[in-house]
Amino acid sequence: MYRLLFAVVLTGATAISAQIVLLRELMVAFYGNELSLGVMLSAWLVWGAVGSWGLGRFADRIEDKLRALALLQMGVWAVLPSELFLARTVRELLGIPPGELTGIVPVALAAFAILAPLCILGGFGFALGCRILSERYGDSLRGIGNVYILEAAGSAVGGLLTQLLLVPLIPPFGVAVLVGCLNLLSAALLSLEGHGALAGISTSALLLTAAFVVAGGVRSVERSSSEVRWRGMELVRTEDSPYGRISLVRLEGEYSLFENGILVSTSRSELRPEELVHFPLLSHPGPGKVLMIGGGLGGGLAEALKHPVREVTYLELDPEVVRVWRDSVLEDAFLDPRLHIIYEDGRRWLARKGGRYDVIIVGLSDPLTAQLNRFYTQEFFREVEAHMEQGGIFSFGVTSSENVLGEPQRRYLACLYRTLKEVFRYVEIVPGGTAYFLASDSPISLDPSLLVGRLRGRGIEAEFVREYYLPYKLSPDRTGYVREEVESEADVRPNRDLFPVGYFYALALWASQFYHGAQGLLSEAGRVGFRRMCVPVGIYLALGLLLLGGNPHWRAPVVMAVGTTGLAEMAFQTVVLVAFQVRFGYVYYKLGLILSTFMVGLSLGSWTVVRWGKRTRALPAFVWAQVAVVLYPLVLVLSLTSVRSEAIFTILPALAGFVGGVQFPLAGRLVVGERVGKEAGSLYGADLFGAFFGAAGSSLFLVPLLGIRGALYWLSLLNGATLLLLLLGTYMAGRECPL
Repeated sequence: MYRLLFAVVLTGATAISAQIVLLRELMVAFYGNELSLGVMLSAWLVWGAVGSWGLGRFADRIEDKLRALALLQMGVWAVLPSELFLARTVRELLGIPPGELTGIVPVALAAFAILAPLCILGGFGFALGCRILSERYGDSLRGIGNVYILEAAGSAVGGLLTQLLLVPLIPPFGVAVLVGCLNLLSAALLSLEGHGALAGISTSALLLTAAFVVAGGVRSVERSSSEVRWRGMELVRTEDSPYGRISLVRLEGEYSLFENGILVSTSRSELRPEELVHFPLLSHPGPGKVLMIGGGLGGGLAEALKHPVREVTYLELDPEVVRVWRDSVLEDAFLDPRLHIIYEDGRRWLARKGGRYDVIIVGLSDPLTAQLNRFYTQEFFREVEAHMEQGGIFSFGVTSSENVLGEPQRRYLACLYRTLKEVFRYVEIVPGGTAYFLASDSPISLDPSLLVGRLRGRGIEAEFVREYYLPYKLSPDRTGYVREEVESEADVRPNRDLFPVGYFYALALWASQFYHGAQGLLSEAGRVGFRRMCVPVGIYLALGLLLLGGNPHWRAPVVMAVGTTGLAEMAFQTVVLVAFQVRFGYVYYKLGLILSTFMVGLSLGSWTVVRWGKRTRALPAFVWAQVAVVLYPLVLVLSLTSVRSEAIFTILPALAGFVGGVQFPLAGRLVVGERVGKEAGSLYGADLFGAFFGAAGSSLFLVPLLGIRGALYWLSLLNGATLLLLLLGTYMAGRECPL
């Protein structure tokens, strides 16, 4: 029995470990914004639902279920490293050059193709485990509940170990091989009684894998797969840090540094660092102290130190990025005593310590993720203003167009412009392929003759930002055009911490670069408010009422409740993660802890029902669990504004997990009959399909378009509709639930 329980726990640990490793690789292959991550998570959940819902029906027909479970675990050993290799080399297979941004279609094709085998195996393993344990216990409630408990516990432990221990210490292929070997060990243990041949095959495969590792096979595959990704370039160095994959490549004597597949800096770039630094510093009559948040490598720091400044403070989140760059690329800026480098989240450091500066420059990428969006909100701009000297200048650059602005570009720039105007009295825009915003509490002069005079007076030698370039770049026609276009978008919303619409506009601009036909749809979506988002809830309620009209019973609403709870719980995690980053900064390990506490709550909720479930009537208990799902987002609204402790904040997901953990085994008791594998698999499929919509919708639409509070109100409304259907189904059934 213990061998079987270990196999079920390992199923959960395998799922979360594989998810961490594979999604990290896919995020490196494709820009890791909310849209691409949502597609990847959706692929994971959809294939898991296919495995549990689609294949789960076969679990009841298999005679030797232990042998099937052992074969499934042997399949994990073969599939996981193969999928990892495909994830790492998919850009080469699709013919996409390194560093080139891609549309969402290649991301979806790659994610759905690569993740399918492993996710289907995992979903089928859940249904199979439910059938085996239900037969062993002679009780479907206890069997399904224990599988849910053990899988959740395995996910919690596996997630913590993978994020905190395995990823920092072992290369990705090493993690994949280790997880595969544990599955081989479990398969061998399951096969000890009555399956000697299968036990022998599992043991032989385990020994061969160990010999492969000792012979340096993991290091060899790790290196060769990385070289395939960067084919056409010389891979100088690759490192894994807690924040992503760092790769340094060389082409024709020039170095380029990539983090998570995105270009961070290059030794041949001169225009961007000059524009990033010289526009704000030349606009200031006498900059003494300068703060740069990102954008310093590859010339940014060197350009800043050309000015007669007393001090340049440079904030970089990942020390590995600077170390890898400094070890290979010689920059005199690092030897300048005026430079101070601090390795910490820029926003967190500014709020925690900071100082007062004449010029503050943000040199980060566009706000294409919720993490980056934190540096483009009204609250962050107010934090910046509080750390600026009188007459100080704040500046950043974002993607734009050299001449004509399309609608997605106008709305994107207008959102940032309006957000700045709510904090700073004066805001100027330097037009171009990158639009630079300059903001201050004092008038800002972009007179080319004045800036050229300061350039010469300070003895600065620049390649681009000089006397022939500035009059063209800052001509009244160009600056007037971009200001007029941006101010014409009067209905855009300002970007705020708890209403992060900025990254929706950034994603809309990114998507429009690949799919021009989607521009109108994305622009219209940006105008959606709470009332219009209630339309899908109304449609869902109407369909539920039609379903009850044809089958007046509580069984269908129970399954629907499992689906909407899966959606809500995935959305709750998104909300808590975004709010945690806003409140406390980017703390990678604590974000991992948040996800793990959810799984702990899930397992505790299931354990509670399995332990005491038979003392209660299932249907009333299920209804009260649904009431808790309706009330939890309202409690979360109050908690997000009142909780100040990081420790308490990380506990919030455990409460949501507990409610979901209570609900699922109760649903199993209500709807699962003789065909445990099929019906438990269908329930799990409903849970995963709901989580699919939660993953795809919460980070892309609910949070940016409704804000965190609006998203939580909407989730309460959706689950309230499900509660109404559940109560109506109970009433229409005309009799008490016998369970």
